[in-house]
Amino acid sequence: MTLPAATPRAEDPSPGKKKRTRKAKKPPPYIYGPIPDDAFGTKDDPDEPHGPEAPNLIPTVRFNHLINNPDLYAAAATLPGPSAVGRRPHFPPIVYLIFLCSISVFGSARSAASHFQHENWWEPVRSAIRTHLGDEAADDLKPTGPTRSNWNHYFGRHLKPAHDKIRDISSDLWIMQALAHGMLSDTDKRTSRVRPERQQVIHGDATVAKPPSGHSEHETVDEKTDEVRRHRVDEDAGISVEGGGKLVYGNKFLSTAVRLANTPHSRVILALESIRHKSPEEDPERESEGIALVKMVQRILTRTPGTKAVTYDAALRGKHRAPLISKGLVVFTPQYEGLSPQSLLRYKGKDCDCSHDLYVAEARVCERRITDDGKTHYTPLPVEELECRKGENVRFYHRITINCPVKTHTLRIRCDETDEDRQIDPKTKRQRFNRTEHLRQVPPSTPAGRRLKGFRQDSESAHSRFDQSYPHQRVPAYGARGALLIYLGYAWLNNSITRALNAISP
Repeated sequence: MTLPAATPRAEDPSPGKKKRTRKAKKPPPYIYGPIPDDAFGTKDDPDEPHGPEAPNLIPTVRFNHLINNPDLYAAAATLPGPSAVGRRPHFPPIVYLIFLCSISVFGSARSAASHFQHENWWEPVRSAIRTHLGDEAADDLKPTGPTRSNWNHYFGRHLKPAHDKIRDISSDLWIMQALAHGMLSDTDKRTSRVRPERQQVIHGDATVAKPPSGHSEHETVDEKTDEVRRHRVDEDAGISVEGGGKLVYGNKFLSTAVRLANTPHSRVILALESIRHKSPEEDPERESEGIALVKMVQRILTRTPGTKAVTYDAALRGKHRAPLISKGLVVFTPQYEGLSPQSLLRYKGKDCDCSHDLYVAEARVCERRITDDGKTHYTPLPVEELECRKGENVRFYHRITINCPVKTHTLRIRCDETDEDRQIDPKTKRQRFNRTEHLRQVPPSTPAGRRLKGFRQDSESAHSRFDQSYPHQRVPAYGARGALLIYLGYAWLNNSITRALNAISP
């Protein structure tokens, strides 16, 4: 195994392989001053303490939490039932919904079908259906659960065509569950917008789920034997670029979630969506990542008045942040690399003859000075408060101070998109100033920014657990719709565990 050049070794066990070198970051062509102590924290602020470790749950416990979730039965009531013509399903929709979610417990549909043939797993399902749907529904069930053939027929004939309906009703029920746990709900308690409580922050991320087959061609030819080999290909899968430039083949999905602070097994997945990872010509049905997230969060906001912030990765650009900021949210993402400082304004002090050139550099307002040796120096200005003014469109301001030798100046700088920003420059044919791309409500390089960034890591954990639920980390379904249904089943399992282990607020 080769290691990056930044980690030297005495010997190279693979001399025939070329060493991978990590490209060093080019230093900026200017001097950037120290980050001041201000409303976003000080250099002496302690790091956020680690929460308690989540206890491991054996499959039996996870399965019991799943089948005893009352919301699962409410969702099953909307699933397609038997039709007047054609082959009738061997089981009611609730059994197939439980089967779908159980794939994330047992790893595959084949394994789930095998377990459902055994009374130790099928009898708890019958008992749960008796509790939630009554004796008649339970007595009508067969002595054993669905076979793999039963499942494949219902999955392809009924579930896949209704995937959008299942996705939406599931999301509605999950949002209601989060509110019942006290997450994203409006309270009389006043909280800081710079440091919102954990249960007031939506975190999101996109992941690429690997299909059962890694082949992208239906036929391949062995170079040595000329043997033609035929493969099954996921027609929806494509190549996506993940963090660090890693190329991954599969279907891309977007998820948002919320969780309680310092509480293991408290994550509630709020919504899931299949998003575009190919060109618009190849995949016109799905939205791109940023647009899909904006629509998803806006839909959640209609039901969750207590949402204060959203955290995401650098894929969310300024044009995506702007509509969410106008709804009153603090939208936090890491700073996109390669952004050069932008001129903001020249401030002329009152009652004195001073002037200050203000620029936006590295996500915050700075004062630009030119040193005697001709170097450009940017001094970050302290922010006393992140102000929020509500209206038809919410406005955010940084109340900053300039320590002038004559007197200290205080002024307010908009950190949301203004009408002037949206105007098109006749020379460049572009928007005059992409403010939400360059200036952040909470700068990433501050204690408050690092705290919000830590919240987003929970999305990485959710995707990792999702991948590890299946053999070889491959989702056991072909196509974007089929894989999304598997992910919906995983989300139901996750949220069922959260519901069982955390009391619902009255």
